Amino acid sequence: MDDNQLEFQKIYETYQPKILRYLMGLVGEHEAEDLTQEVFVKIGQALKTFRGESQLSTWLYRIAINHLLNMKRGRAESR
Repeated sequence: MDDNQLEFQKIYETYQPKILRYLMGLVGEHEAEDLTQEVFVKIGQALKTFRGESQLSTWLYRIAINHLLNMKRGRAESR
């Protein structure tokens, strides 16, 4: 494993339960599980862009809430 994979693995292990719990409070358990996986795909893709201008946790939760909002917007537009 390279350093990026190890860094992502550590972030995933630390924050996955927290992000899941956060999203469960917003959308329920089943949907939160799917969203959490999608959020961590986005985090993995964007990790190299993290500049450290905020705390890592703030950045991760912002990705989670933005993903949730984008998903809800997409549903609203398709109606």
